[in-house]
Amino acid sequence: MEEDSGLIQQLSDWSEELLLRGLSQFSIRDTQLLEQLGTNAQRLQMHFLYELISGVLEAGRKVALGEGQEEQLLDQYCRLTQYVQLSKQSQT
Repeated sequence: MEEDSGLIQQLSDWSEELLLRGLSQFSIRDTQLLEQLGTNAQRLQMHFLYELISGVLEAGRKVALGEGQEEQLLDQYCRLTQYVQLSKQSQT
């Protein structure tokens, strides 16, 4: 359970940082972090969270390379952050 909480907190911290930077500032560094967090989600058998992270990762990678649309990234980002916020609320 502590690992789950730690993963959720890392995602929360990252999502707040990206919100402050702006989605257009999504970078390769973000993809590396999300890949690591996605691996952790799989290891913890948090399959739905892994799918949400993968969606952000795919859309974000395209935006970072100049090939994607920020609207798709925004949609995926919002889905992930809503899940993270609900998870944090249920832990308290």
